[in-house]
Amino acid sequence: MGSPAPMKPRPPRRRPWMVGAAVGLALVALAGCVPMGPMGPGHMRRMMGRGMMGPGMMGGRLEPPPAVTVVPTATPGGPATVSYRRDIQPLFDAYCVACHGGQAGLWLTSYEHLMAGSRHGPVVIPGDPEASELVRRLTGASQPAMPLGGPPLPPDRIELVRRWIAEGAPKN
Repeated sequence: MGSPAPMKPRPPRRRPWMVGAAVGLALVALAGCVPMGPMGPGHMRRMMGRGMMGPGMMGGRLEPPPAVTVVPTATPGGPATVSYRRDIQPLFDAYCVACHGGQAGLWLTSYEHLMAGSRHGPVVIPGDPEASELVRRLTGASQPAMPLGGPPLPPDRIELVRRWIAEGAPKN
């Protein structure tokens, strides 16, 4: 008896639909990642914050780019007694950022975002606390009063914000 005839290797099964699907998915993914304009400094951070399922599902938060504004650095009436970094931002972190740190149309996570205001306009008018929507919401002069659904800020904290704005709302 002779040796059995060698078996021919079987050619791989072709699945042209898989190639088309892979190319299609690659194009869709590429279209979602290619910016449609010049890349800004926060572009990649914003893209990464979206995650696979959006900011709510993946824990990322999207912040709007701050508007270009004139930033006061000195007070019109002399040296400042209230510091944004020491007094105001910690107050926002404790009482406000839970809602205004990526939600509700106003971001109080940085000086630049605060001074950019909300979609309704500025919330701080440097030198004029009574015209500043921030003070009006904290005191209840504008509704809804803030913090929404929570106890009002202690009067000494509201006075601190009022004094900082009266001093020109400097970034100090």
